[in-house]
This record gives sequence, structure tokens and C-alpha cells, in this order.
Amino acid sequence: MAGTFSIMDWVVFAGTLVVSVLIGLYYAFIKKQRTNAELLVGGRNMAIFPSTMSLLATYMSAILVLGFAGEIYAHGSIIAEMIFGALFYIPLGGLIFLPTLYNLKLTSVYEYLEIRFDSHVVRLLATATFITQIVLYMGVVLFAPALALKAVVDFPVDMTMFVIGLCAAVYTSIGGIKAVVWTDVFQIMMMLAGMLAIIIQGSIRLGGFGKAFTIANEHNRIQFLDLTVDPFLRHSTLNLFFGTGLWWLSSFGCHQTTVQRYCSMSTLKRAFWALLLTAPFVAVTMSFAVMTGIVIFANYAGCDPLTLGLIKKKDQIAPYFVLEFLSPITGLMGLFIACLFSGSLSTISSGINSLAACTWEDFLKNISFFKNMSEGRQGIVTKIIGFIYGIITIGMGFVASKLGGVLQAAIVVNGAVAGPLLGVFLVGVLVPFVNKYGAIVGMILAHICTFWVAAGGLLYKKAPETLNFEINACSNETLLRVNMTEALERQTMMRNVVPEEFEWPARIYQLSHVLYPFIGCTVTIVVGAIVSLFTGPTKLTKELEPCIHPLIVKLNRSLQGKSSKGEIEMTGASHFDSKISITTLNGKSIRDNSYKQGYDNTGYNNS
Repeated sequence: MAGTFSIMDWVVFAGTLVVSVLIGLYYAFIKKQRTNAELLVGGRNMAIFPSTMSLLATYMSAILVLGFAGEIYAHGSIIAEMIFGALFYIPLGGLIFLPTLYNLKLTSVYEYLEIRFDSHVVRLLATATFITQIVLYMGVVLFAPALALKAVVDFPVDMTMFVIGLCAAVYTSIGGIKAVVWTDVFQIMMMLAGMLAIIIQGSIRLGGFGKAFTIANEHNRIQFLDLTVDPFLRHSTLNLFFGTGLWWLSSFGCHQTTVQRYCSMSTLKRAFWALLLTAPFVAVTMSFAVMTGIVIFANYAGCDPLTLGLIKKKDQIAPYFVLEFLSPITGLMGLFIACLFSGSLSTISSGINSLAACTWEDFLKNISFFKNMSEGRQGIVTKIIGFIYGIITIGMGFVASKLGGVLQAAIVVNGAVAGPLLGVFLVGVLVPFVNKYGAIVGMILAHICTFWVAAGGLLYKKAPETLNFEINACSNETLLRVNMTEALERQTMMRNVVPEEFEWPARIYQLSHVLYPFIGCTVTIVVGAIVSLFTGPTKLTKELEPCIHPLIVKLNRSLQGKSSKGEIEMTGASHFDSKISITTLNGKSIRDNSYKQGYDNTGYNNS
């Protein structure tokens, strides 16, 4: 299957890596990002457009290109309904979390949890969860393009992962967040160009994209709106909306990489616009990936390389298509590999920068040895931390190769930890009475539940059903390259697969992997609330108000005002409780004089 790169292919591919490193060198030695304020939050003056593109590139990795193509090829297009979740949950994340988290001017989002719950344990637990998630996920992201490059030019997987990981580690550690953001802008353009090349060339071969869509529809690959209510169904409309939807909410609402981006903006309004604009860009990018999958399938509808044994995994279908149909055009194969590498570099670099920020802020900053360093030396320490995480990522790439399909592996890794993190931030911002004990117990039990189900899903692994593949339209040239007896046996075996169903309690391990975030989030919220009620709920004091959503604070003031008014009417002016004093604030009665401090005559906190 492997082919050869032309000189132009190497120029395009190598040029992508060189440009990325040069951007890092520019911000390291010309713009001179030295202090942690510059390295981690860009001096809090980042522009809207590059920040939006960076948010987009962070979550649009090579997994999108390879995973979506393989998923649609084998299982149909219902996975595309993740787009609807993105359009709904990304703006919702801004509405829920931005007003609170931005005003705290955080470098590490997990600092919020210590302030909100008055517990260093909650903060460290969340930080450890984030580090675990990102390191595992970056391993999957690193493995994806290495797999593709091996399929196209038979380049060793381990060498590819080393080159990508080292490249990302170098330009991220020395250039800081500004280097990450501007390389993200360049890399997302390369990703879009690579997918567009496949869509255009593949459509031309068939007579237009409309023809490709028709062929895919005739072979049952166009699937939308499966409203079946079944948590054990691998992908359905409801499972995707509530499962991957909560992953979108977590990723773009309270995830370190996202919060770090919008806290680097100069104003709350600019931060919200950067986040809001991300949603349509995500939809467009994912639509490109869906179209890529449809076009690739349509070109192989009657001659499936998987059945013929020309490829071993569904994730190799996109590289195989590029090798067969794009390689004759000089530079396009290099563009595709550059597309995959760009997707991985953007995600890995953002992850490395965020990991460095969390490690510094949450673990090292308050240790006297590091605290007493000059700002310049602190910046050097952060650069070293980033580089170390780059090396760790390379090691995790080898672990990722054991997890199966890259798209499902990414969803499992993210989903198993995204839910508990989202849950603790939701109760922190929206449920004032939840205390530190509720947060700790809720997160721990949620992690146990999600990892238990995820681990069981791997142990009781059920191969997902695939749609039918055909080999009745293969050319003689193709047939001469394969053993038809083996191919027909594979086709018969694939068509006669009977999904294995487990009895309870093993049945629980067959829960759809896209629901892992929903499980983790729900357990955290429910357990956190119950434990807090039994251990003494937290009262919403003036000091706590900056950590709570403004609408919840307003509602609480309104309820307190009504409560105070009721007490006054019942007891009469001459029978006030000596401990209660009444302060009028914007026409509302407030029970405690301490609420006056820090508010202007509009009733909003001006501190």
C-alpha cells in the first residue's frame, strides 16, 4: 500500500513543521516571551480572531480527519450530529461559565475551585484529573497521523511520533501561548486545505459532490435523526446530543485550554465573542470532515479495500484514498499528511501549554523555592515543564496504539474524565449550597463510576457493527492484487457477525461510550448535592458571590429581600431581632449590612 513522496510532497510536509517551529522561535527570541504572564496568558491582550482559530484548532485534531472518515465509511453519517451539539453547547458554555471565570482573571481554571470551595484538595483533585485526561488524549492525537504516514509512505510509527512530539514541545515551550495561538491559525488552515483537496478531487472523479452523496445514500451511509431511546445503542441522536454535548460544554466552558484562551483577552465582551464565533467555525470544520468521509466512501462503494485486505483498519481509509487518487497530483499527498500533522500539532501544543500552566499555578507557584525566583527564572521553569510534557506525550502515543479506533479512543479518553470535571464546575457556579465535601465525594465517586464503566467496556469489548461493504465493482487490476478467496470469506464473516449481548451486571459495560460524560457529570452533581445537604450546606455570603453566576446571585438577593420583608411585616418595627439590620440596595431589602461593601448603587459588585 505504501507509496513514495515526491520532492514537492516533502516540501509541503516539511514546510508545515518548519513554519510551526519558526513561529515559536519568533516569539521566543524576537518578541521574547519570558515571564509566566507572557508565556501562559499572553499578557492578557490577545486578539479575537486568532484566539477563535486557536480554540477551534485545539479540539480539531487529526482524529477529526481520520476518525470521521473511518466512522462514516463503516457506520454511516449519524456521527455528524455532533455538530448540532457544538452549535448549542458551545454558546451555552460561554453563558454559564464566562461571566464568573473571566472576572477572576485566572491562569489555572482550577484555582477557581479552591476559591469557591475553600479547599486545596478539590483544586488538586481537579488538576490531577485534567493532567490525566490531556496526557492520555494527546497520546491518541499523536498516534493518529503516525498511523496515516505509515500507511502512505511506510514511515516508522515510532519515528513519526517522536518528530511530531518533539516539534510541538520545542515551539510551545519556548514561544508560549502566543506561539501556540498563531501556529494554531496556520495549522487549522492547513487542515481545511487538506480536507478540501480530498473533497474536490474525490467529487471530480464521481461527477460532483451530489453524485457522491447519492451513492452514499444508496448504500445506507447517510443517516440522521435516530430518535431511539437506548443508552446501549452506540450512536443515536439523543445519545450524541446529551453525551458528546456535555463534552462540548466541558471543553468550551470550563476546560483549562479554553479558559486560558479567553482569560488572555482584554475584556469580557471580547472573550465572549471569541468563544461565540468558535461554534460556527467548529460546525464548518466538522462539516468538511463529514463531506470527506462521504466522498471517500462513494469512491469505494463497489470495491471496499477493507474487505479486500488492502487496509487493516477503518481509520486507514483516508490515507489509502490519498495514496490511490491524490498521489498522482504533485504535492497533494504531502498536503494531506501536512493536514494531519497540523491537526496533531495544534492540539498537542495547546495541551502542553495548558499542562505547564496548571503544573506551575497549582503545584509549584506557592513552593518557596520557586516563589522566590525572579520572573525570568520562573518563565524558564515553565518552559522546561512544557518540554517535559512533550516527551511524556511521545510515550503516551505508544499506549494509544492499543486503544482501537482513533475516534472512539478519543471519545472514551475524554468522556471518562470530562463528566466529573464539568459536574464540579456546574455545582460550583450554579449551586451555591454545595460544599467542599460534596465536591470531593462527588468527583471521586464519578471518577470511579466512569472509569469502571470505561474499563469494563474495554475488557468486554464488543466490535461495533459495520454496514455492508461491496466488492462487485472492482477493476481487474485491483482483483489481481488480492486473494479473492480470502476476500469473499471476510465479506461473508463481516455480514454474518451477530453482536454479542451480555447479561447483567456485565450489560452495564455496553453503555454507549458517548454517554460517559453524561454519567460522570450526573453522578458528581447528584452526589455532591446530597453530601452537602447532610454535611451542612454552604451559605452564599458576600465573599462567595464572585464565584457564583451573576443570575444566581441576583436570585439569591431577591429571595433574601422577600424573606427580610416578610420578617419585618410579621414582627413589626418595634420587634426587630437585634442581629438583623436592614439595608436598602437598589430598592431591595438585604438582611446583612456586610452586603453593602463592594457594591455600587446599581446593585452589582464593583470590586
